[in-house]
Amino acid sequence: MINNYKAIFILGIGGTGMSSIAKYLNQRRANVSGYDQRKSYAVEKLSYEGIRILNSLENEKYKSEILYIYSSAINIKNTFLANYTNKKNVLTRPQFLEILSYEVDIIGVTGTHGKTSTTALLSHIFQFNNINVSYIYGGVNSLGNLGGHFGDLSQPLILETDEAFNTFENIQIKDLLVTNIDNDHIDYYGNFNNLKLAFEHVILNSKGNVVLNIDDKILNKYSDVSKFTYSQNMDSNLKVIPPDGLFYKNKKFLVQSSFIGEQYLMNIAGAILIAEIYGINIEKSLNAIKSFPGVKRRMEFKGTKNNVKIYDDYGHHPTAILKSISTLIDVTEGELYVVFQPHRFTRTRDNFKELKKSLETCNNVLILDIYPAGEDPIPGIRSKNFESNKITYIDSMSKVPEYLNNILKSGDCILILGAGDVTLLGNLLLEV
Repeated sequence: MINNYKAIFILGIGGTGMSSIAKYLNQRRANVSGYDQRKSYAVEKLSYEGIRILNSLENEKYKSEILYIYSSAINIKNTFLANYTNKKNVLTRPQFLEILSYEVDIIGVTGTHGKTSTTALLSHIFQFNNINVSYIYGGVNSLGNLGGHFGDLSQPLILETDEAFNTFENIQIKDLLVTNIDNDHIDYYGNFNNLKLAFEHVILNSKGNVVLNIDDKILNKYSDVSKFTYSQNMDSNLKVIPPDGLFYKNKKFLVQSSFIGEQYLMNIAGAILIAEIYGINIEKSLNAIKSFPGVKRRMEFKGTKNNVKIYDDYGHHPTAILKSISTLIDVTEGELYVVFQPHRFTRTRDNFKELKKSLETCNNVLILDIYPAGEDPIPGIRSKNFESNKITYIDSMSKVPEYLNNILKSGDCILILGAGDVTLLGNLLLEV
């Protein structure tokens, strides 16, 4: 289908998911261009690779010979495609991925937490072992490369299959890895049960093998559909033994990785089982994992200043926050300081108690204003509501460096948390 069009135009091309698709299609020799109103690292990388990117749609007109793919971040009703959304060449991101899944075998990686870093890790395992798979995931690895690649047509596509907006609903998945299921995106699904049903649909409709983390109580219910399970606490095919051990086929293995924390060890276990299905044994996977550079904003080590370590993490859900804080408390010599930027007014409203409870597992938390991610403010929903004897509200990110510099001591650690522009703080702290 993709080859039937003269060109491909992507609206919202700078977004994490869309930029990876753009890179994949460009390497596939498609004539790719796109639009994004904002300059970003992804836009710069795509431009460097020869993709023409517009910052205005003012002069664009619909053409039947062009395939259009648009991001959920774009209000299509305000664009030149407003009257053409029913055309077969005008697709949402989920529609495009569905069509793509009819053309290639898909290895899907999904779950509320860990899907981006696990997709990137799995892709690295294959590539390291000279299996030129394609891959698409919504992130940038720690070497600065976008999460898109077109490999050999005979090999599968490793795809981060996202549950947000039920993106994964109609994707035809051959083999599937599910890391966990947690309470998120309720503004879309309405309730947690609907989210669980969405995951169930994807699990039961996968054509091949399903790999499950059966420590997850919900996923444990589907263990009978899986020949490949991993766990710390349950009887499973692969046993995870923190902080760095695996037990598989009656043999113990040591994991050497730049990742830290139990959640990453669990993700590594899942990736190893998927790789095993494709003939990459555990020894070869572990050898690949040693050289995996990681993914930006996934417990990314930014650097050290005055013997204070700084980490940047995408975590914005209560469970992810709890795990990230716990991981660094265990390895921090001095005090841990967390700087958190809540993500979306709806998520803050729906998860306020759980967010506050997770944050208060650290004694020193600075909380910034809510990052709206395109949402309108909700009356009464604000960051200052989080304040307690452990949580301090800071009304501007620019004030954080001075605040921290007055209290930090050698051996302390800073964890930057959130899915918004709080990521800019890491470099700022290293510079001042």
